[in-house]
Amino acid sequence: MATWAVIPVKSLAQSKSRLTAVLTPPERAALTQFLLQRTLGVLQESGMVDRIVVVSRDTAVQQLATACNALTLAESPTAGLNGAIQEGARLAAVAHAARLLVLPTDLPFLTAADVQALADNTPPQAVGICPDRHEQGTNGLLLPAPVDFPFQFGEGSFQKHVLAARYGRLTLHIARTPGWQFDLDTVEDWVICTLILMNPLAYDIPSAA
Repeated sequence: MATWAVIPVKSLAQSKSRLTAVLTPPERAALTQFLLQRTLGVLQESGMVDRIVVVSRDTAVQQLATACNALTLAESPTAGLNGAIQEGARLAAVAHAARLLVLPTDLPFLTAADVQALADNTPPQAVGICPDRHEQGTNGLLLPAPVDFPFQFGEGSFQKHVLAARYGRLTLHIARTPGWQFDLDTVEDWVICTLILMNPLAYDIPSAA
């Protein structure tokens, strides 16, 4: 049962704009490249993904993905985040993928064990959803392919994806592990991430208040 992963990546010049207070544009671009390379490594280490496709219009991102043995797909100019994911999903469907995993690159604590647990605990015809620690966004989505499922990544996407699964009468599995829940998006996230990396035994990843 082939599983494809789809990873949408913004142009490096536009990446991590919410970190402008703490990182320069070159630093944000370097961070995005590092996180992409790390994510590709985690997926490959997990052994749960057969092919990975990175959807981006940035040639530097495409070159990095190719060097890491991932497929690349040039995002359409007007696709937007969910449109880019849909383009990757269509490619997976043409290749007869049985399951589709959608995830961002900004999960600095994601591990191969997190990916394995999501795949193992989500039945083949079910939808697995990984919310962020605020229970607002979606940091991972595993679903049967092909399936008519509305991708709604962005603000409030967790509840939207839950409702979409229920509307489609799909069994739902929700995965809540620190690796899936913590995304590096805001300055607060950056501070927390820095503290944990400096002293990983002294800190737990905080949940939303």
